[in-house]
Amino acid sequence: MGIALTGAGRKDAANDRFRAALAIDPAFYPALKNLAINEYDSGRSAEARAHFEQVLKLAPSDEITHLYLAEIDYHAKRRRAALDHYEKSGQRFAQDSQWTLHYGRSLLDAGRAKEAVSVLDRIPEHDGGGRFEAGVALGQAGAHAEAARFFGAARHGYKDPYAAGFNQALMLIEAGNNDAALGVVQELIAEGPPPAELYNLASRAFVNVGRIQEAYDALRQATRLEPKAPENYVDLAMICVEHDNFDLGLEIVDIGLRELPGSWVLYLQRGVLLAMKGLMSEAEKEFDTARRLAPDPAIPYAALGMVWIQSGRTERAVEVLRAELKRPKDYVVPYIFAVALLRSGVDPAAPAAAEAVQALRASIRAHPQFAPAHAELGRLLFKRDQLDLAIKELEKAAELDPGGRPALYALSQAYRKKGDGARAQALLARVARLNAEERGDDPDRELRRAFVRIVREGTAPPRKPAEE
Repeated sequence: MGIALTGAGRKDAANDRFRAALAIDPAFYPALKNLAINEYDSGRSAEARAHFEQVLKLAPSDEITHLYLAEIDYHAKRRRAALDHYEKSGQRFAQDSQWTLHYGRSLLDAGRAKEAVSVLDRIPEHDGGGRFEAGVALGQAGAHAEAARFFGAARHGYKDPYAAGFNQALMLIEAGNNDAALGVVQELIAEGPPPAELYNLASRAFVNVGRIQEAYDALRQATRLEPKAPENYVDLAMICVEHDNFDLGLEIVDIGLRELPGSWVLYLQRGVLLAMKGLMSEAEKEFDTARRLAPDPAIPYAALGMVWIQSGRTERAVEVLRAELKRPKDYVVPYIFAVALLRSGVDPAAPAAAEAVQALRASIRAHPQFAPAHAELGRLLFKRDQLDLAIKELEKAAELDPGGRPALYALSQAYRKKGDGARAQALLARVARLNAEERGDDPDRELRRAFVRIVREGTAPPRKPAEE
C-alpha cells in the first residue's frame, strides 16, 4: 500500500504506512528502504542516510541502498565514500544518466579514467545533455580524446549543438588531433554564422600544424567579427612574437588599442614586441602602463623585472619584485625575482642564493609544470653541490621542455660529475643538435623564452571545455 501511495504522489501517507509496517516488524527492511527513498526525494538527506544505513545492517548487499548512499555522499562532496557505494550498486547506476555521470566523476577524481570512460559510456547516445556533461567531466580530468568523442556524440541531441561542436574541436586540439579539429571547425562554419571564438580556436589548430598564414587569417577574421575582444589581438600578436614578425605584431596591437584603449593586456603585449626588438626603454614604458592599468596581476611586474634584468638594473628588479613576493599562488614573480638575484652575481653559497632557492621552490609549488623554474633551480642546486637534488630538477625541466638547452647542458655536467659519462655525452649530443638548429650566442634567450611562455599562459583564454 505504501508503494502505491508513493506512486500516486502521496508520500506523507506512504511514509505513515511504512512506519506502521516497521512498528510491527522493525527488521522489515523493504519498508525502511522505501521510507528512506521518500525522505531522500523530499530533500531530507540526513534522515534518509540514517535509514539507509539501518538497511545495510539488515541487508549489506542491497544495491539500491548503496546507490542512494552514493548519491548522498556525492552531493556532500565525499567522493571517495561515494565511489565505494557506487561500486556496490551493481548496474543500478545506469538507470539514470545523472547517477552514471556522478559515478564517472567519482572515478575520475580517483584517477581511474579508463574505468570512468566505461561507466560514462552507459549514458544513452540519445541523451545529448548527459553526453555533454560527460565530455565536460573528461575534459576537466585531462582525458581530451575521450572528451572529444562524447562532445561529438552530444552534437546530435544536445540543446546547443554549436557548444558541443566547439568543445569537440577544443578537446581534439588538446589531444593533438589538429586536423580532425579543423574538420569540426569547417562543419560548424558551414552550419553558420560562425562567431569570433571559432576562428580563434581554428587559429590554434593552424599554428599547431604549421599553417601560419591561415592562423593569421583566422585571427584577423576574429578581430573583424569581435573588435572589442582583446584576446584575438593578443593571440594574433603572440603568433607574430613566436615567428619573429615583430613589426606586424605591433601593427595588430595598435589596431586593438584603438578599439580598447584601456586594455592592460594589449599594452603588455606591445611591450613584449618592443622588448623582442631590443627596444627596452620603450618596452618598459608599455609594461609600466600595463601595471598602472592593472595593479593586481603579477605579469606586468614580471615584465618590468625582465626589462630591468636585461638592462643591467638587477638591483631595481630585486627591490621591486621582493615587495611583490607575498602574492598567494603566484609562480611568475618568484621566478623572475630568483633570476634577478642570480643575475646580480650572488655567490651560490651565500644567504641570498638560499633566498633564490626558496623563491624558485615557491614558483614550482604554484605551477609544477613550469619548466624554467625547474631549470633555474636545478642549475643553482648544481652550483651549491647538491647533486642529486639538482639532477631531479633538471630532469624534470628536460621532460617539460625538451628544447631547453641550458637545462640539458647543466644536466650533462651533473651526470659527468656523478661519474655517468655515457649519459653526460648523450645529453651533450642533444645540446649540439639544438645549437645547430638555432645558432647564435644569446645569454638572454632562455629568459625571453620563459617570459613569452608566462605572457602566453597569463593572457590566454581558458582551454577547459565550457559548462552549460
